[in-house]
Order: sequence, then C-alpha cells, then structure tokens
Amino acid sequence: MSASPEGAFGPTAHVLHIGPHKTGSTAVQAALFHQRDDLPAHGLYVPQHKQRRRQAGWALGLEGGPAGVPRPPMHRWNGLVAEVAAVEGLRVCVSNEDFGRASPEQARQLVDGLGGDDPQIVAAVRNLDRLLPSLWQERVKAGIDTGYEDWLKVVLGDDPNAWEKRDALGFHDVEEMVQRWVDVVGADRFTLVVIDDKDPGDLLSRFETLLGLPLGLLKGYPGESNRGLTYAEAEMMRAFNALAEKAEVPRPLRARYLNHGFVRAFKASAQRSPGPSGAPHPAWAWEWIEQQNKARADFVASCGVRVLGSVESLRVMRPPVQVPADWEPHVPIELIAEGLFELIQKVDLDKQRTALQIEQLTTPPAPASLLSRVARRLRRR
Repeated sequence: MSASPEGAFGPTAHVLHIGPHKTGSTAVQAALFHQRDDLPAHGLYVPQHKQRRRQAGWALGLEGGPAGVPRPPMHRWNGLVAEVAAVEGLRVCVSNEDFGRASPEQARQLVDGLGGDDPQIVAAVRNLDRLLPSLWQERVKAGIDTGYEDWLKVVLGDDPNAWEKRDALGFHDVEEMVQRWVDVVGADRFTLVVIDDKDPGDLLSRFETLLGLPLGLLKGYPGESNRGLTYAEAEMMRAFNALAEKAEVPRPLRARYLNHGFVRAFKASAQRSPGPSGAPHPAWAWEWIEQQNKARADFVASCGVRVLGSVESLRVMRPPVQVPADWEPHVPIELIAEGLFELIQKVDLDKQRTALQIEQLTTPPAPASLLSRVARRLRRR
C-alpha cells in the first residue's frame, strides 16, 4: 500500500475519485480545478479543460450521460488516457462521479487506462438519512415532477427492476461498490471517505491529506458546488416540472434551463428559503432508513479497506421533522428574481450560439487563394 493510514498516497500514485454522485464530488472537482495551475508545484497533476471530463467516461460506455444524446466518440476517452499517461514524476487525480457507475469490466478499463503503476481508488459513503433527499432533489433537477414520498415508495419498494430504485440506491450500495473495485485493485488500494454532513470542509481536508497538498489550499466554491436545495426550493422546481410535463416540454430541455437558471442562482446565493433544509422523511420510511444506516456502518467498520472519517456518523439520524398539513413552500422573491435572471441569460446565450452556427453554415467559404495567403501569413508568425 502506497499510503499510510492518515497520510498521502505515493508520489506518483494515480488517484481515481469515483464518487459516487451526491457525495461531495462536485465540490472536490471545483476546488481542484481552480487550483489546477498551481498544483504541479505541490506534486499533483489534474487533467485539463474541464472540472471533470465526463465525455471521456461516456465514450467508454459509463452511465450518467444526458438522455437522448449520442454516445461521444472514443477519441474523448483516448485523449484523456494519453494525457494522463504523459505525466511523469507527479501524482495524478482524475475525479468523476460517473466512475462510480462502472461495471466490473469498465472498472478494469478505467484502472488500466488511467491508473498508471500505482492506482488508488477513492470513494465516499454518506448517511442515507441525508443522501435520500439529495438524490430526490437531483431527480427533480433532472425534470421529474414526483413528490418525495411517492419517489421513496418506488426507491424503497420491492421491485428490484425499478429504474428509480437502481439509480438511487444501486450505485450507493457501499458493500457492492467496495467489492467491485477491490476485485480490480485489491483492498490496499481502496480508500473510503465517510462524509460528515455537519462539517462541509472535512471532505476537502481529507483530499488535501490524500493528495499531499498543504492544508487550506483547497477552497469551496458555493456557486460551482452541488449544494443541496431547501425543501421549498425543490418543491418550486417540481411545480415547474409538473406544468412543463402537461405542456409536453421535453425533460432534458426543462432540466437544462432549470439547472442553468434557478439551480445556479440558488447555489450561488447566501440566502436560503425558509422551511426544512431537505425533504422530510415520511413516518413509514424512518425505521427502514435507520436500519440501513446501521448496516452500512457495520460493513464500513469491518470491510478491510482504508477508511477515513467517523463511521459512527453513518448511524446518526436527523431529528424527525414534522411539516404541518397546511404548510406551503415559500421561496423569497429575491431568489426567484435571481433565478429568472440566470435563466434569461442562458436562453439569450443559446440564441446567440444558434445564430452564429446558422451564419457559419450559410456563409460561402473563402476562396482557396485567400485561404492559402492567410495560411502563409500564419506560418510566418
């Protein structure tokens, strides 16, 4: 094993941060991306261009891509592999929560392509009490109009083939996830970080330690993180989805403008809507969640991989939230105005891009002689 229990990985380790989704991955990616140019001085390389090279994973066949969008070409994956392979004498960190969705065969491909001579897998595990409302929010942001309790009835139901059940809990089955990756790299190369929801900065501190970075180097960027919405904010967007569903607005389209409008504004604002911070569990689900939290904690405590964080935090349940029967979600008008402004900006930007594409398609090509003269001038520069 190339790292001590609380120390950094080896100096040339290739760290694959696999999520899974809703375990702080976006916050880690934003922090690394903003410091990317300075990280080599601290012995770390993070791939270029984007916070996470999602299209590389989708090209490999990983789940998580937008519905209705064709699979990207393989050069997206090959380009990332070539970039990582060219790094010498540094640690490498590739963070992508879609990696957490990898099949056993895809996990092997990811390690073979990106793991170098010292592959290290880092995953996170979170209390289901906090995780389930976050997962429901993600589905609302993706365009569904299902309420939290109705969604839970499917996710916690008996149908093992229900897509929502598999999407929500299948990729968060910590026992299956650990075994799937340990089969590829071995227990000594798998690190499991326990999320402490009471301390948002704890995850970044853990990554600073694992990656050999000075403590305090990685900063949070609320506008780029995937912070949770309040229950009222999620309910407002669900109401929007219900209207859009009746109007037959395609789900990917409404999700696009929800996320680039209201979600972006809510995340960037210091203001929060009043009411519960997350969707409250119905009484019938409470016992199931509590039992599953205990089972997850028991497994993590004895699974034999490197574990960072307090396992006991997986057992802690929030105090029950009693929402009055006549409660109505309220989102402050200032937040709504910020969301509308962001949405209009996105619509305007899309219109400009579309107009530019039409202009490029309809403009006659320059004469070959002109192109030749321009090329010669460029070569002389």
